Amino acid sequence: MKILFYGDSITDMGRNRECNDRAFGYGVGYVNSIASTLKYENPEAYEIINRGIGGNRIVDLYARIKADVWNHKPDLISILIGV
Repeated sequence: MKILFYGDSITDMGRNRECNDRAFGYGVGYVNSIASTLKYENPEAYEIINRGIGGNRIVDLYARIKADVWNHKPDLISILIGV
């Protein structure tokens, strides 16, 4: 199952945009916590993608939705913005 997290700084949380692995690509927030739990339970069952960008607003998410969401063809999308 491919799960994509999409949002602003609360989703970003310092993620490394150059990679998408557990050590750097998830950031240090809720995405990392969820990814760690899911991958601990069943490492091969989940692909986790973090596409949060700090400072983004709804219009920014809308502008990048095709490249950052639809092109990845996720099974599940989590959107968190406006905290």
